Parts: sequence; structure tokens; C-alpha cells
Amino acid sequence: MQVSVESPSKLERRITVVVPVQQLDEAFDKRIAKFAKTANVKGFRPGKVPVAHIKELYGDAARQEALSEVIQSSLYAAINQEKLNPINTPTVEPKTIEVGKPLEFTATFEVLPELDKVTFKTASIDKELAKVEDADIEKVIERLCEQHIVWNEVNRSAQDKDQVVIDFRGSIDGKLFPGGEAHEYPIVLGSKSMIPGFEEGVIGMKKGEEKVIHITFPADYFAKEVAGKVAEFALHAHRISEPKAPALDEALVKKFGVKSGNVDELRGEIKKNLDREVERLISSKLKAKVFDLLVEQNPIEIPQSLIQQESKRIHDEMHPHHGHEHHHSADEMAEFDVAAKRNVTLGLLIGEFVKQEELKPDTKRVEEHLNKMASAYEKPSEVVKWYTGDKRRMAEIEMLVLEDQVIEKLLEGVAIKEKMLNYSELMKS
Repeated sequence: MQVSVESPSKLERRITVVVPVQQLDEAFDKRIAKFAKTANVKGFRPGKVPVAHIKELYGDAARQEALSEVIQSSLYAAINQEKLNPINTPTVEPKTIEVGKPLEFTATFEVLPELDKVTFKTASIDKELAKVEDADIEKVIERLCEQHIVWNEVNRSAQDKDQVVIDFRGSIDGKLFPGGEAHEYPIVLGSKSMIPGFEEGVIGMKKGEEKVIHITFPADYFAKEVAGKVAEFALHAHRISEPKAPALDEALVKKFGVKSGNVDELRGEIKKNLDREVERLISSKLKAKVFDLLVEQNPIEIPQSLIQQESKRIHDEMHPHHGHEHHHSADEMAEFDVAAKRNVTLGLLIGEFVKQEELKPDTKRVEEHLNKMASAYEKPSEVVKWYTGDKRRMAEIEMLVLEDQVIEKLLEGVAIKEKMLNYSELMKS
């Protein structure tokens, strides 16, 4: 077998393989022998059909199978021989396929980029901090109570905070548009759940009243066919109800999952959850800043096949119920690719840095991370058991810990400039 390798680009390899006639003939003979054992030919007992007759009946099929087998096995051997590592399925193109002549074919594929030493230099980096205050806890309680609001129908004009059940029928230039019509649709005025100006147009309506309002869709509205256009909405109000907030008593607290019904215990649980969220946000924001610098300071060319694979993974995670290009504009698909390129770049750089610094997941930290994560659940021991019982799940935990170790290593000698925010500011930033 003769093998030669070309590099059309930094990440592309084209391997040419020439297979001796004898190897192809041997594979063909094995296939013919297999057909001879199993062929059911009229006038012959199984296994007694003359080879010449088998070749006449099944020669083309046997040659195709032999060809496929030889290409696959010789390509695998050639890749191993040249110490290549394809990251996508090779595209195979036969050059000569003639009886009695050597088989020659090419295979083209991508390989990972060769990385130099990963570097990271910065004098300082900003780190946002926050502390959970009593007011943050009360806001959460307020939102929880809102989920149990009782709506009492009233006989007056609709005002802010009311729930109005309406029919609406929207049209642009006299034509209905998709999603522009609904019947007995409940809207809480002031919730900003509708496009700007819509809820304001409902304020003042009475039960049974009909009204026409004109609203301009935002220029950046997700539905491009109506973005920036003026729509006419015909409204009909069915009923108006005002909210009655529930009392924060023992019964309601129990509905929130606190078995004792104690309000102070509820506040304590909320604080623990918010503290966990603050810690997670602080860590993820710092990590994002460090990784942005890492990518910026270590530019590398990324194989297109890896970008496509990661783009599809991101898409399928965000939109699990439809195809990769279903209902997405070119700009949206480009956003998937941009995120995919960053993810792949980071993965390669982190992997190289881990090798460079000979880092391994700290066993004690892995255990601490798992226990801390499990503490957020009602039965922590069962969560720990679920993770430790599966190597793949534990590998995910180990990778998170290893990322933290990478961050710490990268930030050695870097000045951390802390900036204190309140909880809301941290969430918005």
C-alpha cells in the first residue's frame, strides 16, 4: 500500500492511497465465497453452485462490497500509519477503479490546529460582587404571592394592575397578520407582556366596550414581517377584575414548600437560594471575562466541521423540538456559529493549558462541589449517589472544578479590582 499526504490548508489533509491489485482481488474472492455458501440458485444445492456461475450472478455486488471494505480498512491503516487524527468523516473520492489495476483513492478531512503555548497576560481584572439584602428577599416573597392572587370581577373602567379579558384582532393595511388575533385573552395591565402601547390602549375600557387602537411595532420586533409597521387592533372587553393579594400566613407559606409554615424559615430559604445565585453569577461573570481575554490573546484557526457540530448542539439545546434551520434567519444562524466558534476555541485552549500546566481535577474540591450542589435539593444524599453512580455525570462535575482551577492558575499575579453592586444590578449586568 502506498500513501501520500497533502495539506491544502492549515487544517485540511488530503491523503492518497494506492492499494495493490492482490489485496482487492483477495477481498473480492472472499465475498464470492460468502455468496457461494448462502446463494439459493435454482437447479443447485446450497453451497454447490459453481464459482463461475456465482461470479456471473453476484460479481457486481461482490466487487462493490469488496471495494467498500478495502477502502475502509486501507484508509484506517493509512491514517494510523501517518499518525493523523481526523475530526470529521473523511470525504472519499476513488481515482481508479478498474479490474486488474491497483485501487487508488483520496480522502479529505480536517484535523485539529497545532497549538503553541497558551498565554494569558493582564495587569488587573474587574470582579463584580453583591450582597443579598432584606429588600431582595421581600421582592421574591412578593413575586411568590403574586402567583396566588385572587381576581375579583369589578364593574368599572379598567385601570393599572387590573386583569382584562379581551378579544383582539390586528391588521396591517387591512390585512390580518399571523399571531394578531386572540379570543378571551387575559392581560394584566402594567405587566408589559404586550407590545408597547397595547396595554395603555386597554386602560379605561369597560365591560362589553369595543375600541380600535393603533400601535407601531418596535423596529427590532422578532417577527420581521410586522417590525416597524403600524397595526390596527379591534378590541372587545369581556370582563375586568382587580387583584386581591393573599395574606402571607402559615397556609400560604406551606404552599411555597416550607412544611412548618413559618415565615422566617421561608425568608431563610429564600436567602440561601439567592446567596447561591449570587455566588454562581459572580463566578460565571469573572470566568467569562477571563475566557474572553484568553480567546483574544490566543487566536487560532478552528475547523469548520467542529463549528458546525457545536452550532447544531447549541441550537438543539435551545430549540429541541425542531430542525437546525427551522424558522431561523441567516442572522440567527450566524449567531449560533459565533457562539459555537467561541465554545470550540475555548475548549481547545483550555485543553492545551491543562496539559501545559499538568492540571488535574482536585479530588477534594470535586467532593466539596458535589456536596454543595446537592445541598440545594431536598434529599442531598440521593443526589450525591445519583452523580457518583455514573462516570459521565461525575466527569461533568470534574470538568467544572477543573475550569475553576484553570481560572485560578490564569489569575495568579493578576490584581482583582472588586466592584460592589446590589443584587438587582448584578442580575442586570
